[in-house]
Amino acid sequence: MEKMFNPQSIAMVGLSSNKSNIPRLSLENMLRWGYRGQIFGVNGRNNDAYVDGVKMFREIEELPIIPDIVYTLIPAKLVPDMVERCGKMGVKRMAIPSGGFSEFGGHGDDLAQQTLDAARKYGIRFVGPNGLTLANVKNGLCLPFAPVVKPPLGNISVVSQSGGVGLMIMTHFKAENLGMAKFASIGNKLDLDEVDFLEYFGQDPDTEIIFMYLESITRGRELAEMASRINKPVVVFKSNTTDSGKRAAMSHTASVSSDDHILDAICKDSGIIRIRHFHDFMAVAKAFKLPPMKGPRVVVMSPAGGLSVMMADLCEESGFEFADPGEAFYESLRNFSNAGVIKFSNPLDLGDIYDPNFVAHVICEVMHSDQVDGAMYVSFTPDMPSGDSVFKMMLRTDLSKESWGAILSSGKPLGAALVTPNLSPFKQAINVPIFNSPEELVRAMSFQMKYHTRQKQMKDCRGAEDLAGLPEAREWLEARKGPLGEESMELLQACRIPTPKSAAAASVDELEKALNGIPFPVVMKVVSPDALHKSDVGGVKLGVRDLEQAKAAFESIRSNLKSHAPEARFDGVRIAEMAPEGHDLFIGAKRDEVFGPVIVFGMGGIYMEIFKDLATIPCPARKSAVREALSGLKVYKLLQGARGQAPADVDAFVDLVRQISCLMAGFPEIQELDLNPVRVFQKGVMPLDMRMLVK
Repeated sequence: MEKMFNPQSIAMVGLSSNKSNIPRLSLENMLRWGYRGQIFGVNGRNNDAYVDGVKMFREIEELPIIPDIVYTLIPAKLVPDMVERCGKMGVKRMAIPSGGFSEFGGHGDDLAQQTLDAARKYGIRFVGPNGLTLANVKNGLCLPFAPVVKPPLGNISVVSQSGGVGLMIMTHFKAENLGMAKFASIGNKLDLDEVDFLEYFGQDPDTEIIFMYLESITRGRELAEMASRINKPVVVFKSNTTDSGKRAAMSHTASVSSDDHILDAICKDSGIIRIRHFHDFMAVAKAFKLPPMKGPRVVVMSPAGGLSVMMADLCEESGFEFADPGEAFYESLRNFSNAGVIKFSNPLDLGDIYDPNFVAHVICEVMHSDQVDGAMYVSFTPDMPSGDSVFKMMLRTDLSKESWGAILSSGKPLGAALVTPNLSPFKQAINVPIFNSPEELVRAMSFQMKYHTRQKQMKDCRGAEDLAGLPEAREWLEARKGPLGEESMELLQACRIPTPKSAAAASVDELEKALNGIPFPVVMKVVSPDALHKSDVGGVKLGVRDLEQAKAAFESIRSNLKSHAPEARFDGVRIAEMAPEGHDLFIGAKRDEVFGPVIVFGMGGIYMEIFKDLATIPCPARKSAVREALSGLKVYKLLQGARGQAPADVDAFVDLVRQISCLMAGFPEIQELDLNPVRVFQKGVMPLDMRMLVK
C-alpha cells in the first residue's frame, strides 16, 4: 500500500496525445500537482513518441523498468489481458479506473472475475475498477481522470466508493481552507476495499482523520474491529441504506432489526463517527482541527441575544452542559457593560459590551477557566453604511489572533460560527476554523465531544466470558438444527440460566405425568415447528388450575392449531409454572451477513413489534454498553419504578443480555433467537419463552 501512494514510477496504459484522451487528464493532473517520479506512457494503437513530454511505448513489456504501479484506463474487455501481461513482467500494483464491470452485471461480472483471477495468479493488488483511484497531496500523485485543483496539504485522508462524491469532498476542502493528505476512490472495490485502506490510513503518519463515503459494506465486522483499534477519528457516511427487516422471518429480531439499525450500533460500539449529511464531512473536519473537548461543560458567547437563545436550545439537545465560570467572572463583566441592561449568564449575551478588546479578554478568561471544557462563539456581519460606529467595531473586529492564542494556550476548543452570506474570505484568511451556522457548529462539536468520551469508555473490556455449562450447550446444539421452539429453553438450562419448571406432553394421557412437580396454576403452550409464533394460532393457555382444565386446554390448543394451519405438525404441549408478576422485556439476536452477531433488547410482550422500543448492540456486548443502551429506552423508566412501583432488577437483566450475547458470539451455528417475554422481577430475571434457528 505504501508503494501505491508513494510510487517512484508509473506506467499509464491508454495514454495518447488526442485532446479527448481521458488518461491524458490524469497525466496533466500529476504535472500540475508536482509529481516527481518517472512516468511512462503505453498505447499500442497510435504512434505518439511523446505526450506532454512523457515517452510513449507501444507495449507494456517494452518499458525499461518494472513500474511501481500501472494505471490502466482502457475498455473493460481489454483489462483482464492487461493484468495478465503485467503479472508476467512482475508488476505488483495497479490502478484500474475503467468502467463496465460488475456495475453492469452479465458479461461485466465475467470480466470482473477474470480480472480478479489474473491478479490473484500473480499476486497483484489493485484499486478499482470503476473509480478515480488514488491521490497523494504530499508527493503530487493524482490519478483521477477529472481535472482537479490541488487542495492544501493537511491531515485528512479520504476513502470514497463514489468518484464524484470524492471530488466534491476534495473541492470543499479547498473552499473551507481544510487540508487533505491522501485520497482513494475505490469504485467496485473488486480487490482492495475500505478495510484495506482504513488499515493503511490508521498507520499512516500523514493521516490524523479518516473520512469514508460508502455505498456498500462487505466486511462490516472487520471494518468495525479495525476502526476500534485505530486511535484516530473515523468518519463514515453510508448511503444506500436498506431495511432487511421487511422480509418474512421466523424471529422478531429479524423483523425489527434493519441494516441501518445494525450499522448505527456497530459504529457506536467501535467508535466510528457516523454522519448523515454530506456537509458534515467539512463540519467534523473543522471540529477536529480544534483541541479535544474532554467534557460536556461549555460556555456559549454571542453579541446577539437571539443567537444566544438559539444556541442554548441546540446545545441542550446535543448533550452539552452549561458551565459556571463563577460569580467573580460575571461581576468582572458588569464593569464593562455599556448600559447595564443585560444580566450576564451562560449562554453569554455580549450585546452590551462594545469594546472588542474586552471581548477578546472575555474569550481568554472563559477558555482558561477550570470549570469549562470548551466554548462556542457565534456572531454575524450585517450590511452597514460606510463610516465608523460602535456596532461596526463590535461586529466586524477580527478576534482570530486572540482566539487562536487562547485555543493553543488552554488546549481547549473554541468553535466559532459566523453567519454571513459570503464566508470564503474569512475562512481563507485565518487559522480558526469557521462554521457556517449555529446548527453546524453545535452538531460538529457534539461529534467531537462524543468521540473523545467514547474513546475513554472503549477501554471497558469486551472479552467473552465463559458461560457455565458450555460443554452441555455444545452437545445440545450439535444434536439439533432448523427452527426450534419451546425446547430451546433446554439450551438456557445447559448454560445455567434460570428458566421456569416445565415438561412436555405429547398426548392427553401424558398430562398427569408431565404435571408432576409443577405447581398449579400453569401455562400451556403448543409445541410445533410450524407454529413458532404461538399466540397467533391460539397456542397459549394461561392460568390452568387443575388436571381437568389442563385436559381441556390441551384439546383446545390442538384444535386451534389445526384451525389456523391444517397442515401444521402438532407435537403436543409444554407445561410450565406461572411466573410471578413483573415487567416483560425482550432479548433477541441474529447473525448478520455483513456485521456478524448482534443482540436486540427492550420492551417485550405481544406489542414489541408495534412500539419497537429496542436497542441493538454487537456481540459479545459490554455490560456498560448494554446498560447505556437500556437507559435510553422508554421501558427503562418502568424498570426504575414508575408511579410508586418498586424498581426492577436491572442488573440481572443486563447480565442476561450479556450472557445471551456471549452465547451468540461463541456458537456461530445459532442464526437467530428470541427470548420473549423475559420477565424482570424485583429480584432476578427469567425468560418465559424462546425460539431459535440453528444452522
